[in-house]
Amino acid sequence: MATMRAVLLRKAHDVRVDEVERPTVTDPGDVLLKVEKTAICGTDLHPYEGRLELEEDVVLGHEFLGTVVEVGAAVTQFEEGDRAVASCVVSCGACYNCRRSRPGQCLGTRIFGLGIVFGSLSGGQAEYVVVPNADLTMRRIDDQGRGNDEDKLFVGDIMATGYEAVRKVMRPGDTVAIVGAGPVGLCAAMAANVLGAGQVAVVDKVAARLKEAEAIGAIGVNASEVDPAEAVQDITEWRGADVVIDAVGHPSALLSACSLVASGGAISIPGVYTEDSIELPFGELYLKGVTIHQGVANIINYMDETLALIAAGKLDPSRFVSHRMPMSEAAEAYRMFEAREATKIVLDPTS
Repeated sequence: MATMRAVLLRKAHDVRVDEVERPTVTDPGDVLLKVEKTAICGTDLHPYEGRLELEEDVVLGHEFLGTVVEVGAAVTQFEEGDRAVASCVVSCGACYNCRRSRPGQCLGTRIFGLGIVFGSLSGGQAEYVVVPNADLTMRRIDDQGRGNDEDKLFVGDIMATGYEAVRKVMRPGDTVAIVGAGPVGLCAAMAANVLGAGQVAVVDKVAARLKEAEAIGAIGVNASEVDPAEAVQDITEWRGADVVIDAVGHPSALLSACSLVASGGAISIPGVYTEDSIELPFGELYLKGVTIHQGVANIINYMDETLALIAAGKLDPSRFVSHRMPMSEAAEAYRMFEAREATKIVLDPTS
Protein backbone atom coordinates (compact mmCIF):
# COMPACT_ATOMS: atom_id res chain seq x y z
CA MET A 1 0.00 0.00 0.00
CA ALA A 2 1.45 3.36 -1.07
CA THR A 3 1.32 6.04 1.62
CA MET A 4 1.72 9.80 1.86
CA ARG A 5 2.00 12.45 4.54
CA ALA A 6 -1.07 14.52 5.36
CA VAL A 7 -2.43 16.95 7.95
CA LEU A 8 -5.02 15.15 10.10
CA LEU A 9 -7.51 16.59 12.56
CA ARG A 10 -7.77 14.21 15.52
CA LYS A 11 -10.04 16.45 17.59
CA ALA A 12 -10.46 20.15 18.33
CA HIS A 13 -7.05 21.85 18.55
CA ASP A 14 -5.26 18.57 17.81
CA VAL A 15 -3.69 18.65 14.33
CA ARG A 16 -0.97 16.19 13.38
CA VAL A 17 1.02 15.20 10.30
CA ASP A 18 0.94 11.45 9.77
CA GLU A 19 1.17 8.76 7.11
CA VAL A 20 -2.09 7.81 5.40
CA GLU A 21 -2.96 5.75 2.36
CA ARG A 22 -2.18 7.56 -0.88
CA PRO A 23 -5.39 8.10 -2.89
CA THR A 24 -5.88 6.84 -6.44
CA VAL A 25 -8.19 7.70 -9.31
CA THR A 26 -11.37 5.60 -8.98
CA ASP A 27 -13.88 7.60 -11.04
CA PRO A 28 -13.30 8.33 -14.75
CA GLY A 29 -13.76 12.06 -14.08
CA ASP A 30 -11.08 12.16 -11.35
CA VAL A 31 -7.56 13.55 -11.48
CA LEU A 32 -4.77 12.80 -9.00
CA LEU A 33 -2.80 15.93 -8.16
CA LYS A 34 0.66 16.00 -6.60
CA VAL A 35 0.29 18.97 -4.25
CA GLU A 36 2.99 21.63 -4.45
CA LYS A 37 1.42 24.38 -2.35
CA THR A 38 -1.46 24.36 0.11
CA ALA A 39 -2.79 26.95 2.54
CA ILE A 40 -4.66 27.26 5.81
CA CYS A 41 -8.00 29.04 5.42
CA GLY A 42 -10.31 30.66 7.94
CA THR A 43 -12.88 27.97 7.18
CA ASP A 44 -10.37 25.39 8.46
CA LEU A 45 -10.68 27.01 11.88
CA HIS A 46 -14.31 25.89 12.17
CA PRO A 47 -13.36 22.21 12.67
CA TYR A 48 -10.06 23.12 14.33
CA GLU A 49 -11.90 25.04 17.05
CA GLY A 50 -14.67 22.45 17.32
CA ARG A 51 -17.41 24.70 15.88
CA LEU A 52 -17.88 22.20 13.05
CA GLU A 53 -17.70 18.63 14.34
CA LEU A 54 -15.90 16.21 12.03
CA GLU A 55 -15.16 12.54 12.26
CA GLU A 56 -11.68 11.62 13.52
CA ASP A 57 -8.61 11.81 11.25
CA VAL A 58 -10.04 13.91 8.43
CA VAL A 59 -7.34 15.19 6.07
CA LEU A 60 -7.74 18.96 6.18
CA GLY A 61 -7.35 21.67 3.57
CA HIS A 62 -9.16 23.01 0.54
CA GLU A 63 -6.70 25.52 -0.99
CA PHE A 64 -4.09 23.76 -3.10
CA LEU A 65 -2.38 23.54 -6.46
CA GLY A 66 0.01 21.09 -8.04
CA THR A 67 0.85 18.83 -10.95
CA VAL A 68 -1.41 16.21 -12.52
CA VAL A 69 0.06 12.72 -12.11
CA GLU A 70 -2.93 10.51 -12.99
CA VAL A 71 -5.98 11.18 -15.17
CA GLY A 72 -9.33 9.40 -15.31
CA ALA A 73 -10.53 8.05 -18.65
CA ALA A 74 -13.33 10.64 -18.98
CA VAL A 75 -11.14 13.71 -18.33
CA THR A 76 -10.64 15.76 -21.50
CA GLN A 77 -9.13 19.07 -20.31
CA PHE A 78 -6.05 17.80 -18.47
CA GLU A 79 -3.21 15.36 -18.98
CA GLU A 80 -0.27 14.16 -16.92
CA GLY A 81 2.25 16.92 -16.30
CA ASP A 82 -0.26 19.78 -16.40
CA ARG A 83 -0.13 22.19 -13.49
CA ALA A 84 -3.52 23.17 -12.08
CA VAL A 85 -5.42 24.85 -9.26
CA ALA A 86 -8.68 23.40 -7.95
CA SER A 87 -11.81 25.07 -6.69
CA CYS A 88 -12.36 24.30 -3.00
CA VAL A 89 -16.01 23.52 -3.85
CA VAL A 90 -16.86 20.58 -6.11
CA SER A 91 -20.18 20.68 -7.97
CA CYS A 92 -21.82 18.28 -10.39
CA GLY A 93 -22.37 20.75 -13.24
CA ALA A 94 -25.67 19.13 -14.22
CA CYS A 95 -28.27 19.73 -11.48
CA TYR A 96 -30.89 22.51 -11.47
CA ASN A 97 -28.72 24.96 -9.55
CA CYS A 98 -25.59 24.23 -11.56
CA ARG A 99 -27.50 24.80 -14.79
CA ARG A 100 -28.59 28.19 -13.42
CA SER A 101 -24.96 29.19 -12.69
CA ARG A 102 -25.22 28.52 -8.95
CA PRO A 103 -22.56 25.83 -8.44
CA GLY A 104 -22.12 26.82 -4.79
CA GLN A 105 -25.69 25.62 -4.24
CA CYS A 106 -25.22 22.40 -6.22
CA LEU A 107 -27.50 19.70 -4.88
CA GLY A 108 -24.41 17.54 -4.43
CA THR A 109 -21.99 20.18 -3.14
CA ARG A 110 -18.73 18.79 -1.77
CA ILE A 111 -15.86 20.66 -0.14
CA PHE A 112 -12.36 19.28 0.34
CA GLY A 113 -11.24 18.53 3.88
CA LEU A 114 -14.50 19.11 5.73
CA GLY A 115 -15.50 15.52 6.38
CA ILE A 116 -18.69 13.61 5.78
CA VAL A 117 -20.84 16.70 6.35
CA PHE A 118 -19.50 18.15 3.06
CA GLY A 119 -19.16 15.05 0.94
CA SER A 120 -16.23 13.13 2.46
CA LEU A 121 -13.55 14.61 0.18
CA SER A 122 -10.03 14.14 1.51
CA GLY A 123 -8.29 17.50 1.87
CA GLY A 124 -5.41 19.13 0.07
CA GLN A 125 -3.04 19.58 3.01
CA ALA A 126 -1.32 16.44 1.84
CA GLU A 127 1.25 15.24 -0.66
CA TYR A 128 -1.49 14.05 -3.05
CA VAL A 129 -5.20 14.73 -3.47
CA VAL A 130 -7.90 13.37 -5.79
CA VAL A 131 -9.93 16.06 -7.55
CA PRO A 132 -13.41 14.90 -8.66
CA ASN A 133 -15.11 16.19 -11.80
CA ALA A 134 -11.75 17.65 -12.74
CA ASP A 135 -12.76 19.24 -16.05
CA LEU A 136 -15.14 21.52 -14.14
CA THR A 137 -13.31 21.80 -10.81
CA MET A 138 -9.78 22.65 -11.98
CA ARG A 139 -8.09 25.33 -14.06
CA ARG A 140 -4.76 24.93 -15.81
CA ILE A 141 -2.05 27.37 -14.73
CA ASP A 142 1.10 28.46 -16.54
CA ASP A 143 3.81 31.12 -16.41
CA GLN A 144 2.22 33.52 -18.88
CA GLY A 145 1.54 37.06 -17.72
CA ARG A 146 2.14 38.32 -14.21
CA GLY A 147 1.40 36.59 -10.93
CA ASN A 148 3.13 33.74 -9.12
CA ASP A 149 2.00 30.33 -7.89
CA GLU A 150 0.70 31.75 -4.62
CA ASP A 151 -1.48 34.29 -6.44
CA LYS A 152 -2.99 31.44 -8.46
CA LEU A 153 -3.32 29.17 -5.42
CA PHE A 154 -5.83 31.61 -3.93
CA VAL A 155 -8.05 31.55 -7.02
CA GLY A 156 -9.32 28.23 -5.65
CA ASP A 157 -10.87 29.96 -2.64
CA ILE A 158 -10.12 33.28 -0.97
CA MET A 159 -9.48 35.42 -4.05
CA ALA A 160 -12.51 34.13 -5.96
CA THR A 161 -14.61 34.27 -2.77
CA GLY A 162 -13.70 37.85 -1.95
CA TYR A 163 -14.08 38.87 -5.59
CA GLU A 164 -17.56 37.36 -5.95
CA ALA A 165 -18.72 38.87 -2.64
CA VAL A 166 -18.04 42.34 -4.05
CA ARG A 167 -18.79 41.83 -7.74
CA LYS A 168 -22.35 40.58 -7.29
CA VAL A 169 -23.49 43.65 -5.30
CA MET A 170 -21.23 46.62 -6.03
CA ARG A 171 -21.64 49.38 -8.59
CA PRO A 172 -18.70 51.57 -9.67
CA GLY A 173 -18.36 54.49 -7.27
CA ASP A 174 -19.94 52.70 -4.31
CA THR A 175 -18.50 52.96 -0.83
CA VAL A 176 -17.61 49.47 0.36
CA ALA A 177 -17.09 48.60 4.03
CA ILE A 178 -15.51 45.26 4.87
CA VAL A 179 -15.82 43.71 8.31
CA GLY A 180 -12.73 41.60 8.92
CA ALA A 181 -9.21 42.10 7.56
CA GLY A 182 -8.43 38.42 7.35
CA PRO A 183 -7.44 36.89 4.00
CA VAL A 184 -10.97 36.93 2.51
CA GLY A 185 -11.59 40.48 3.71
CA LEU A 186 -8.30 41.70 2.25
CA CYS A 187 -9.05 39.94 -1.04
CA ALA A 188 -12.48 41.58 -1.06
CA ALA A 189 -10.86 44.99 -0.51
CA MET A 190 -8.45 44.34 -3.37
CA ALA A 191 -11.34 43.26 -5.60
CA ALA A 192 -13.41 46.32 -4.69
CA ASN A 193 -10.60 48.59 -5.79
CA VAL A 194 -10.18 46.72 -9.08
CA LEU A 195 -13.94 46.79 -9.73
CA GLY A 196 -14.18 50.55 -9.25
CA ALA A 197 -15.24 51.28 -5.68
CA GLY A 198 -15.30 54.95 -4.78
CA GLN A 199 -13.74 54.19 -1.40
CA VAL A 200 -13.12 51.10 0.69
CA ALA A 201 -13.07 50.89 4.49
CA VAL A 202 -11.83 47.79 6.33
CA VAL A 203 -12.78 47.15 9.96
CA ASP A 204 -10.67 44.96 12.24
CA LYS A 205 -8.83 45.01 15.58
CA VAL A 206 -5.48 43.59 14.42
CA ALA A 207 -3.11 46.43 13.56
CA ALA A 208 -0.93 44.37 11.22
CA ARG A 209 -3.93 43.35 9.13
CA LEU A 210 -5.23 46.92 8.99
CA LYS A 211 -1.79 48.01 7.79
CA GLU A 212 -2.12 45.53 4.91
CA ALA A 213 -5.55 46.96 4.08
CA GLU A 214 -4.16 50.48 4.02
CA ALA A 215 -1.27 49.38 1.82
CA ILE A 216 -3.74 48.44 -0.93
CA GLY A 217 -5.58 51.74 -0.68
CA ALA A 218 -8.30 51.02 1.88
CA ILE A 219 -9.19 53.11 4.94
CA GLY A 220 -8.29 51.16 8.06
CA VAL A 221 -10.80 51.30 10.91
CA ASN A 222 -9.54 49.90 14.20
CA ALA A 223 -12.65 48.71 16.06
CA SER A 224 -10.77 48.64 19.35
CA GLU A 225 -10.12 52.40 19.10
CA VAL A 226 -13.17 53.89 17.34
CA ASP A 227 -16.82 53.07 16.73
CA PRO A 228 -16.83 51.53 13.21
CA ALA A 229 -20.36 52.82 12.50
CA GLU A 230 -19.32 56.39 13.29
CA ALA A 231 -16.14 56.04 11.22
CA VAL A 232 -18.09 54.81 8.18
CA GLN A 233 -20.77 57.46 8.65
CA ASP A 234 -18.05 60.09 8.75
CA ILE A 235 -16.58 59.12 5.36
CA THR A 236 -20.00 58.83 3.68
CA GLU A 237 -21.64 62.07 4.79
CA TRP A 238 -23.71 60.04 7.26
CA ARG A 239 -25.27 57.77 4.65
CA GLY A 240 -23.48 54.56 5.54
CA ALA A 241 -21.79 52.15 3.15
CA ASP A 242 -23.51 51.15 -0.07
CA VAL A 243 -22.03 47.66 0.25
CA VAL A 244 -20.91 45.88 3.42
CA ILE A 245 -18.97 42.61 3.32
CA ASP A 246 -19.06 40.27 6.34
CA ALA A 247 -15.76 38.47 5.76
CA VAL A 248 -15.66 36.93 9.23
CA GLY A 249 -18.58 34.57 9.62
CA HIS A 250 -19.43 35.37 13.24
CA PRO A 251 -22.67 36.85 14.67
CA SER A 252 -20.79 39.85 16.07
CA ALA A 253 -19.40 40.63 12.62
CA LEU A 254 -22.85 40.44 11.05
CA LEU A 255 -24.29 42.76 13.68
CA SER A 256 -21.49 45.19 12.90
CA ALA A 257 -22.28 44.91 9.19
CA CYS A 258 -25.92 45.78 9.90
CA SER A 259 -24.82 48.99 11.64
CA LEU A 260 -22.61 50.06 8.71
CA VAL A 261 -24.96 49.59 5.77
CA ALA A 262 -26.81 52.48 4.14
CA SER A 263 -30.51 52.57 3.36
CA GLY A 264 -31.05 50.71 0.12
CA GLY A 265 -27.63 49.10 0.49
CA ALA A 266 -26.52 45.49 0.45
CA ILE A 267 -24.77 43.12 2.84
CA SER A 268 -22.75 40.36 1.22
CA ILE A 269 -21.67 37.43 3.40
CA PRO A 270 -18.74 35.30 2.20
CA GLY A 271 -17.94 34.44 5.84
CA VAL A 272 -18.98 30.88 6.75
CA TYR A 273 -21.80 30.37 9.26
CA THR A 274 -22.57 27.06 10.97
CA GLU A 275 -25.04 28.36 13.60
CA ASP A 276 -28.64 27.19 13.38
CA SER A 277 -29.89 30.69 14.15
CA ILE A 278 -28.58 34.12 15.11
CA GLU A 279 -30.22 37.37 16.23
CA LEU A 280 -30.47 40.23 13.74
CA PRO A 281 -32.04 43.72 13.93
CA PHE A 282 -34.54 42.62 11.30
CA GLY A 283 -36.90 45.58 11.74
CA GLU A 284 -34.07 48.01 11.07
CA LEU A 285 -32.94 46.05 8.01
CA TYR A 286 -36.51 45.98 6.71
CA LEU A 287 -37.05 49.71 7.13
CA LYS A 288 -33.70 50.47 5.48
CA GLY A 289 -34.52 48.15 2.57
CA VAL A 290 -31.27 46.22 2.90
CA THR A 291 -30.61 43.28 0.59
CA ILE A 292 -28.61 40.35 2.02
CA HIS A 293 -26.58 38.00 -0.19
CA GLN A 294 -25.03 34.88 1.29
CA GLY A 295 -24.17 31.24 0.69
CA VAL A 296 -21.31 28.98 -0.40
CA ALA A 297 -19.24 30.91 -2.92
CA ASN A 298 -19.64 30.12 -6.61
CA ILE A 299 -15.89 29.67 -6.98
CA ILE A 300 -15.80 28.09 -10.43
CA ASN A 301 -17.76 31.02 -11.91
CA TYR A 302 -14.89 33.39 -11.11
CA MET A 303 -11.70 31.34 -11.46
CA ASP A 304 -11.08 32.34 -15.09
CA GLU A 305 -11.88 35.98 -14.34
CA THR A 306 -9.55 36.23 -11.36
CA LEU A 307 -6.77 34.30 -13.12
CA ALA A 308 -6.98 36.78 -15.99
CA LEU A 309 -6.80 39.74 -13.60
CA ILE A 310 -3.79 38.17 -11.88
CA ALA A 311 -2.08 37.68 -15.24
CA ALA A 312 -2.79 41.35 -16.01
CA GLY A 313 -1.19 42.41 -12.73
CA LYS A 314 -4.42 43.83 -11.30
CA LEU A 315 -4.82 41.27 -8.48
CA ASP A 316 -1.91 40.02 -6.37
CA PRO A 317 -3.29 38.20 -3.31
CA SER A 318 0.08 36.57 -2.57
CA ARG A 319 1.05 39.86 -0.89
CA PHE A 320 -1.12 38.76 2.04
CA VAL A 321 1.01 35.68 2.75
CA SER A 322 2.75 36.34 6.05
CA HIS A 323 4.28 32.90 6.65
CA ARG A 324 5.58 30.03 4.51
CA MET A 325 6.09 26.89 6.55
CA PRO A 326 6.84 23.20 6.01
CA MET A 327 3.79 20.97 6.27
CA SER A 328 5.57 19.12 9.07
CA GLU A 329 4.94 22.23 11.22
CA ALA A 330 1.18 22.26 10.56
CA ALA A 331 0.27 22.10 14.26
CA GLU A 332 2.20 25.28 14.99
CA ALA A 333 0.84 26.91 11.82
CA TYR A 334 -2.75 26.28 12.95
CA ARG A 335 -1.98 27.65 16.41
CA MET A 336 -0.50 30.82 14.90
CA PHE A 337 -3.37 31.29 12.50
CA GLU A 338 -6.02 30.91 15.20
CA ALA A 339 -4.15 33.38 17.42
CA ARG A 340 -4.01 35.90 14.54
CA GLU A 341 -0.24 35.86 14.65
CA ALA A 342 -0.34 35.24 10.90
CA THR A 343 -2.43 36.74 8.11
CA LYS A 344 -2.09 33.84 5.66
CA ILE A 345 0.03 30.69 5.90
CA VAL A 346 1.18 28.61 2.93
CA LEU A 347 2.40 25.08 3.65
CA ASP A 348 4.97 23.14 1.63
CA PRO A 349 3.95 19.44 1.44
CA THR A 350 7.48 18.42 0.45
CA SER A 351 9.00 19.47 3.77
